[in-house]
Amino acid sequence: MLFLTEDLLVNKGTNRVCYKHPKESSKCLKIDLKQNKETKRELKYYKRLEKKNIPFTMLSRYYGSEETNYGKAEVFELIRDSNGKVSKEVDKYLNDSNSSFEDIENLLKCIPFFKKYIFENKIYVKDLNTVNVMYQKNENSKENRLVIIDGLAHSNYNPIFYSCDYFVLKKIEICWEKFIKSIKKKSIIKQNPQFLKYL
Repeated sequence: MLFLTEDLLVNKGTNRVCYKHPKESSKCLKIDLKQNKETKRELKYYKRLEKKNIPFTMLSRYYGSEETNYGKAEVFELIRDSNGKVSKEVDKYLNDSNSSFEDIENLLKCIPFFKKYIFENKIYVKDLNTVNVMYQKNENSKENRLVIIDGLAHSNYNPIFYSCDYFVLKKIEICWEKFIKSIKKKSIIKQNPQFLKYL
């Protein structure tokens, strides 16, 4: 059993809480605060992606379950910048008035690659938003990447839905348009229209 303490807390949401793994810095532990179907659906979809040999280059990896003093936890990759700090959500960069012009531009440069990854691998993110995507910064800016950490799978899991590329791509397209629209509404984007070329 893993023993968790509050100093390991990464983030707390409505349904789940996330802690740093006490023994492995590259992993985190997600624990349900209340019983919900989202986690089961997400894990089922992860297994489907693994069977299809989808590259996890822009999706946090899943490593299985662990028992903790706070209950059962699901173990995922913890996204860190090259300096070792836990990466921040895209939302935090776009909403922080202290974010540098360079940081915002480098983040937005990742968008086209992120789009290509999602569409080519037909990855459906039910809640594709700036909170569920991390921006991983590296010393070499060419190695920066956006990583999906939450929101995977359809709310009503149906195998037929995932077996038909047409329906999957249509759903992905709708989610993508909402994602880009939400970014365009951010003040930093409105104030700097030159950023729109990356969107």
